[in-house]
Amino acid sequence: MRALLRLFVVAVVFFPLTGYATDVSGYQWGTWTRENSPYNVVGQIRVPPESTLVIEPGVVVNFRGHYRFKVDSSATLLAVGTETDSIYFTTDDTATGWHGIRFIYADSSSHISFCRLEYGKAIGNWPHPDAGGGAIYCGYSSPIISDNTIINNWAEVAGGGIYCYHSSPEISNNTIGDNWAAHGGGISCRYDSNPTISGNSISGNSAGGYGGGIYCRSSSAPLIIANMISGNSAGTGGGIYCWYWSHPPIINNTISGNSASGWGGGIFCHRSSPTITNTILWGDTAPNSPEIYVGNTNTIVIYCDVQGGWEGLGNIDADPLFVGAETADFHLRWRSPCIDSGDPSLTDPDGTRSDIGAFYFNQDVDGIVELYPRNTPIVIPPEGGEVVYDGWVFNFLGQPGRADIWTYAFVPEVGQYGPINLRENIYVPADSFGIDDITQHVPGDAPGGDYVFVAYVGDYPNTIIDSSYFYFTKSGSVSCEMAGWFEGDEWQKESDLAESNLPSAYALSQNNPNPFNATTTIQYQLAEDGQVVLDVCNLFGQKVATLVDGRQGAGYKSVSWDASSVSSGLYFYRLSAGDYTETRRMMVVK
Repeated sequence: MRALLRLFVVAVVFFPLTGYATDVSGYQWGTWTRENSPYNVVGQIRVPPESTLVIEPGVVVNFRGHYRFKVDSSATLLAVGTETDSIYFTTDDTATGWHGIRFIYADSSSHISFCRLEYGKAIGNWPHPDAGGGAIYCGYSSPIISDNTIINNWAEVAGGGIYCYHSSPEISNNTIGDNWAAHGGGISCRYDSNPTISGNSISGNSAGGYGGGIYCRSSSAPLIIANMISGNSAGTGGGIYCWYWSHPPIINNTISGNSASGWGGGIFCHRSSPTITNTILWGDTAPNSPEIYVGNTNTIVIYCDVQGGWEGLGNIDADPLFVGAETADFHLRWRSPCIDSGDPSLTDPDGTRSDIGAFYFNQDVDGIVELYPRNTPIVIPPEGGEVVYDGWVFNFLGQPGRADIWTYAFVPEVGQYGPINLRENIYVPADSFGIDDITQHVPGDAPGGDYVFVAYVGDYPNTIIDSSYFYFTKSGSVSCEMAGWFEGDEWQKESDLAESNLPSAYALSQNNPNPFNATTTIQYQLAEDGQVVLDVCNLFGQKVATLVDGRQGAGYKSVSWDASSVSSGLYFYRLSAGDYTETRRMMVVK
């Protein structure tokens, strides 16, 4: 176990060690500095009217009891950390918790950014505001709430993470997870609250009653745009709950894997008229209407990917082909039917027709990645061993480019480990290049269990263009193996080869996956420029599809086939290029 900890520690957060702490209570204004941190809250906190409290990056605010942090009328709170230096609002007594940050008629210039808010508990009798907003309560106040981590908070009535009451804050790019409330586990909007809720990850929240992720009611119309809403649960409306004249625009969200014990695993609408556009609803569950429940409402659903087949303009019912739902990566893969299927009046930042979902697929990029493991299922013995796989990088631009390639492992009981390997500024030719027999060593120190191995392509570490993954299992662990994770430099070598050399021979690879349902990929390589034909035929020799028919340059190629229009069975695909002809078999299973 000691060796395991040495191997897999990714990041440890240490509170500042200044030699002393600052006890605070009552009225507070001025500046809380890192040098005087941590600030131990030993009584109720209030920022008085017309005053400002600034909290510097790196400050830890540690509540020693169930105390409120109140921002009074016309007062301002500026708690703005940085991406690498957060501000912490926490408590030693997680069972008792603290009473959250409570904006009451506060100045709209208040700003909470790059903070971590945890173990807040809103306790009180409704309609008293103390009962709502486990981490943040906005009453007649509209602060900026951005880029925060809001987790493990609790509210007796509404808004486990954030509660909006007659308020319209900007709630953007936050991670809001594992919060609980009777209604609105993640966010609650009531009574003419119209916040902008954009770019957030709202996951793993729960509500005893309504709205596991987001709860909207009483003439509230929040703009809910480009959020990832997944894995939330409630009695009704696992992802989003809309009721009683609540009319939110719901645009470009991915709502996946939410659940309700009653109605509407994804979205529940009653006496409300939301407009749902460019949104993926996939894999949500409920005994009644697993994706969307509509009752006594004028809900409009257009240009969405809705599992179960939802009637409406431009709607589809298709597997969105997420990069890796199992690893919480809901970006679209390059073959996703959600690409260019959104509202045609809208465009994505790359200038193409809008995509469906929270994450658009950038078509103005120079690479996607595919992994093909060998000798599946892969089981590594306790003493360690090797995973062998093939890797391909594809280029959409039609001209050479460069990209970074890096790999991670998702380790049992540990999470993401890595990057194991990072290859920066890799040359990607005008079409593609492939690498066979890449060997990844898995050390004996690695714990037993099920793993996910992931490769990314993009601009490390902030931009992910695409990723691909596969599974393997380790049957146990031993602590005597000292060699760590390592991989050969095949990516770099093959990239250098691709930059200077073209394939020396023609080849046609086995399609992957095979057998397959609906879509598969066929790879081939051309030794010379020339006319290329790639056909698909059935058992009777009848041509059912022509995938390529035209002149192509020498290099590594790839093409996909969508077999949704043909029946199950055995098919043949034939490549003809110059004097080279080869035929392979593939199986469609539906």
